[in-house]
Amino acid sequence: MEMIQRMMGAALFNAQTYEEIEADQSAIGQAIGVVMLVTLCGIVGGVIGGLLGEVSISKLILGVVGGVVFGSIRWALWVTVATIIGGKLLRTSNTQTSWQEMGRVIGFAYTPGILAVLNFIPVIGPLFYLVGFCWTLAAVTVAIRQALDFESTGRAIVVVLITGVIGFIPWLIVWGIELKLLGWQDVANAEPATSAVLSFLGLI
Repeated sequence: MEMIQRMMGAALFNAQTYEEIEADQSAIGQAIGVVMLVTLCGIVGGVIGGLLGEVSISKLILGVVGGVVFGSIRWALWVTVATIIGGKLLRTSNTQTSWQEMGRVIGFAYTPGILAVLNFIPVIGPLFYLVGFCWTLAAVTVAIRQALDFESTGRAIVVVLITGVIGFIPWLIVWGIELKLLGWQDVANAEPATSAVLSFLGLI
């Protein structure tokens, strides 16, 4: 119940919720749980929508497990780059953070990504994905602002943008490994330009 309440608060940009998550060292497990849940929602939406084509049960299970693993890796990558950029290069006199704190708040900020489960709906499905993506970026911005004790939201936006630019190449490498190992050629061929732009902005 606590995790759900925190997810709702994070999705609604509640600064107090992010402060609570940042201070609760035991919340890292919940944050990882949110990341996995959102990743699963994206996978389910993709499978239902036929993005993975016709696959066997064994390959489907491999895809789900692999998707969750690589989704967690992408989250860890985003947290690492954001911690370096915001916690070191663009820190203020008030900034006090750690990888764990950043990981907790960014993990919960993933919550709006649950909308990706509706990606299978004809015509309007991709709209849900886009809304979830933009919503997640906004939530992550608030999360970073609170974790880094910034007084300015604009400074947090700069951290998010720089993180996207610097983290794009490592993300691309992880994405390529994921496609190679899981054999998701159909995903690779499905609107690659759109995938690249979205990933460049959010590393999701």
